[in-house]
Amino acid sequence: MKNGNDLKAAMGLLDWKIDDLVQHSGISKPTISAINQSKTAEEMEKFNLKTINAIISSINNAGVKFTEHGVERINYPVYFTSGDTHEEAYLELLRDVRRHLSNIENPELLIMYADDRVSPPSVNAIYKEMRQNGVKMRQLVREGNTYLMGDISEYRYVPKNNFVNRVALIYGNRFANETGDVLKGIIHEDSVQARIQRNNFNMLWDNLHQPEESTADERFE
Repeated sequence: MKNGNDLKAAMGLLDWKIDDLVQHSGISKPTISAINQSKTAEEMEKFNLKTINAIISSINNAGVKFTEHGVERINYPVYFTSGDTHEEAYLELLRDVRRHLSNIENPELLIMYADDRVSPPSVNAIYKEMRQNGVKMRQLVREGNTYLMGDISEYRYVPKNNFVNRVALIYGNRFANETGDVLKGIIHEDSVQARIQRNNFNMLWDNLHQPEESTADERFE
């Protein structure tokens, strides 16, 4: 993004107003308005790099990228998220889930290789918020884990020797996963691949055992 004209072009391609960009990026309206009015690279340099990156990331996440010649749509975008801690990195993935599912009828989040026992309050808060907004959740968890914060019908047991605690998420036309170091995440937007991942999840779901009890001292509802 070289100047405000590039930003205007990207917003035009997405049919976004400034308020839409504020919602998706978390950057204030006055700051975005000022960037929109910037005509040169020198004028852009006065803005914080973190601010610019947040705007670029939100544009990319909506399926548009900046190029040397302007902007263009991304057919099968892949997005990368990161955080200074495992918690922050996973929250970035969940924020994308929340944004994406907010525009989908009958939204559902499928979670593979999760563990409610190690979910921090910040993560549980987003889960609870999404559930209150109508998002259904199903999870594949490690065999024997009885710390289940949802109804037991929302869980299936993965055999211990097949369980790896690196979470994968399937939602809408996207699927995402944590990387090996858990400080980064990868989001794929591809409706066919998301359908394949959802089918794989459902095949496992139909053949794995449902837990019989929950011993969690905190529940989603």
